[in-house]
Amino acid sequence: MKVLIKAIVSFFVFIVDVVYGNRSYARFYMLETIARVFYFSYLSVLHFYETLGYWRKADLLKVHFAQTWNELHHLLIMESLGAIASGLIASSLNTLL
Repeated sequence: MKVLIKAIVSFFVFIVDVVYGNRSYARFYMLETIARVFYFSYLSVLHFYETLGYWRKADLLKVHFAQTWNELHHLLIMESLGAIASGLIASSLNTLL
């Protein structure tokens, strides 16, 4: 199983290397965009708990929202540094996610 996981990760690392080459800002922007999917998923679960009446989880909701806000600012910084030089890359990321 570990060999399979290593092969899958190596494949995706190769794809990212081919697509982004030496453009480290664009690579980081893409990884941050994909990482936000999991933040939003966890935030949805915390909202669901709050809807069911588990109010003790509300503090987790506030902390997680702050973490999501931090990720958003990472993306804004990367955009200002020129991470998205190609409209094709930006539209593919938005379509993908």
